[in-house]
Amino acid sequence: MEVKRRQQIVDKAALLLGSLLLTLAIVEAGFRVLGIEAQYVPERRDELIPLDGQPAQPLPHGLAANAIYRSTYASDPRGYFGEGHRIDHLLNAEGWRGAEHELGKTPNTFRVLGLGDSYLFGEGVRFEDTVGAQLEAGLTKMMPGRGVEVINTAVSGYNTRQERDLLVNRGLAYDPDLVILYFVPNDLEPSRSDTAGDIDFYTNYTAIYMRPDGLSRYSRAWGWARQRFLVAYRARNYIRAMLEDFRNDSEKWVRTRAALDDIRRICRTQKIPLLVVIFPFFHELDGDYPFQPIHDLVREHSLAAGIPVLDLRETYRDYSGPELWVHPTDQHPNEIAHGVAAEAILSRLMDQPTGFGLPR
Repeated sequence: MEVKRRQQIVDKAALLLGSLLLTLAIVEAGFRVLGIEAQYVPERRDELIPLDGQPAQPLPHGLAANAIYRSTYASDPRGYFGEGHRIDHLLNAEGWRGAEHELGKTPNTFRVLGLGDSYLFGEGVRFEDTVGAQLEAGLTKMMPGRGVEVINTAVSGYNTRQERDLLVNRGLAYDPDLVILYFVPNDLEPSRSDTAGDIDFYTNYTAIYMRPDGLSRYSRAWGWARQRFLVAYRARNYIRAMLEDFRNDSEKWVRTRAALDDIRRICRTQKIPLLVVIFPFFHELDGDYPFQPIHDLVREHSLAAGIPVLDLRETYRDYSGPELWVHPTDQHPNEIAHGVAAEAILSRLMDQPTGFGLPR
């Protein structure tokens, strides 16, 4: 009797196992017939190419002097990049993007100094399409008879503390009439120069950087399911960690608040108007945007300190997010997002022109 009962248990287990294997085989066959599989796309490749033939040397407040910062992508789905799916970012003697600027302004010139990271830099975007270049074009139209210069001092991976240091050590020497600080929700994080490594922008919602494991090489269903699970898991952890960093007693937020206050104090001492522009991460902008609490904190602190603020999340509310990415593997804002930002900034400046040193 005992032997018979054990055999029944074994038979049921075998039947269940066989049914499970058959189900998995059918699912796998379905994935293959429908062409569904995980996507593993090579990530962007970056390189510094010196213009003088000498090795590119990093600068204390810039990327590298007189060089090309080249970004190459695996594809060009929007037909925007140049030959070989690449964008060349030209760096001047300061290691900043764009043309050279004399320290001394020519008479009747209005000069704007932009502080920021890779979002302001315009990673993957032609220079003429960047928010700074479009802002300069817009201000030039609004200020006929005056020269306008917008200096883009952005360095990829910089945080607010480093942007404060750049303002003090290099930016003020250019005698700006207006300073615009571009804030991104990860501006509390370590920069490329810190031991924690380069944390430039939010990538944890994208799956394409993941590499397949052993089983994924044989099973499309497993690779697809594994990729999506890891994306959701990493995304939740990232959001949780980001929001935790913005606690009032968080060391990172305390240091960042201090840097914001320093920039405000420096600009007031120099009698230079200051505007803080908050860029969002381009994800779920038209829905339950998970980083809104960070925007609210930065905006509230800035307003309490007497700093005018423009939160671009509202400007992008009609967008979901991915349509504004440079590339499916790169969530930096593309030329459309830069144009939207430039228009919003121009509108904000024109709301209170005299407060920002502009003519009525």
